Amino acid sequence: MKTLKPVLLAVLLPLGFAACTGTGASYEPKLAKAPKPGYDADLAQCRELARSEGLLNPETRTKAILGAGAGALAGAGDADDVVAGTIVGAVAGTAVGAADTRFERKTILIECLKQRGQPVAG
Repeated sequence: MKTLKPVLLAVLLPLGFAACTGTGASYEPKLAKAPKPGYDADLAQCRELARSEGLLNPETRTKAILGAGAGALAGAGDADDVVAGTIVGAVAGTAVGAADTRFERKTILIECLKQRGQPVAG
């Protein structure tokens, strides 16, 4: 555990902050030109649709499990390192899954606005 403590802190803190920042649904889309009437209502409805994609969805849970397994294997030489490796791997997998979901939410938001005829550039 002595060897993994610095790694544990170095990985967990930034990943924890990264997993908590922004949800993708709060993305402020860039417009190619002036929005059409009803843009604010469309934006609110599309944000709600994007939020319906849960951060801890099955894909994120799978990445957490795979990360925990990889971390456990990495620390297999010592029982304490197995625990620390499992924790680090699970957090890393969860952070990757949450980041993927934030990107998916942003995509949902943009596509929803485009389908409503709003001039979204990205």
